[in-house]
Formats: sequence, C-alpha cells, structure tokens
Amino acid sequence: MNPQLFINYSDEQKFWRSCVQKAVFLFNRKDKNTLLCPRKVNGVDVNKTHRAWGAASERAIAHRLAIYLEQVLIRQGLVGRGSSLAVDCEYNRHLDNVKTQRIPHELSDIVEKAKRKMIESNTEEYGMISVAPDIVVHRRGDDADNCLVIELKKRSNPEIREYDELKLKTFTKATCDGFGYKLGVAVEAIDDVRVEKRKLAIAKCFANGSEL
Repeated sequence: MNPQLFINYSDEQKFWRSCVQKAVFLFNRKDKNTLLCPRKVNGVDVNKTHRAWGAASERAIAHRLAIYLEQVLIRQGLVGRGSSLAVDCEYNRHLDNVKTQRIPHELSDIVEKAKRKMIESNTEEYGMISVAPDIVVHRRGDDADNCLVIELKKRSNPEIREYDELKLKTFTKATCDGFGYKLGVAVEAIDDVRVEKRKLAIAKCFANGSEL
C-alpha cells in the first residue's frame, strides 16, 4: 500500500468501507436474484417456514462478493499487475503458520455458543481459536499490508453474531493479540424476507479492536 494515498487513518478506513460498499452494490445488481433467492422443492416455491427458504451457502455468496471487491480494487490500481495485494477467501494462513487468534478466557463463552473449540494455550489468560476469515485484502506472507477483513453471515443463519464480531475485533487489533487489519466489516445477507426485498448490506464496521 502507498501511504500517500491517505491523509490519515480515518480516510483509510473510509476508503476500504467504500470499496466494500461498491462490491455490495455490484452483487445486489447482478446476483441477489439468484444467490439470495429460496430454493424450490420439487419445482414448487416454499414458504418462510421451510428450511429451503434461505439463500445459497455463505461460501457461494462470499465468493461472488470477493470477485466484485477484486474488480473494484483492480480499477483502483491496488490489485493486479504490479501490485502485491491480493483478495483471498477463507485464508487460513498467517505468515508461514496456521492463522489463529488469541481470545481472553473471559470471552470463551462466545466461542462455545458458536459451537467452536478453543485450542489449548500455554497461558491461563488466553485461549486460541483457528480462523479462516471469509474475505481478506492483504499481502500474503506479510503483516505490513493487512488492509481489509470481511465476515459474511446470512440472516437466516442461527449462529450467534457475537462470534464473527469477536473475530473482527481481534483481526483489527494492532497488538500481538490481533493482525492490525485497517478495517473489519460484517456483511449481512438479508434472506429472511420476501424475495424482492433480499440484498446484501454492511451491518457493522470495526477498527482498532472496536466497533465504529
């Protein structure tokens, strides 16, 4: 990243949020009527009480969003020829190791409610969780350009939102507990409403370990 692109840290956060917003707009224009629509069962439309009422898988939705985000960044000259930045999905590496996060034990109940397991650590204060964020914009193998991290969740998904928010807070911490991503964004697929009202939307943003 060229630091001269931004006047201050707030400008950088606004820039990355605007990139996500543009990618969300492209998704809603091109894919919401297919990826966010309910499935049919035996060729018949289902109602909202049926398990097929929700959208396609979160992986499929996140993949398309990542494609549009990459297109936005290519137009900005930040990804592509001559750039070391990359847009990756479910990237589970940190430098040369598996990507993990240190989570204070007092927050372990959030991990347990999300039906995830804490990895044993050598300290009584923290536990570890293995993570693979849905979408990242970064330079592989280096923490110097950890720019953007996105977690996507369908509204029809019963998993607790606090787990994704905990990860985004940790990803944006600029300490040994986190990775120093400039911005973390929670994107929601609104798929528990009538088909014509379904869309992607930015739900929350995080920076410096806190919600903005």
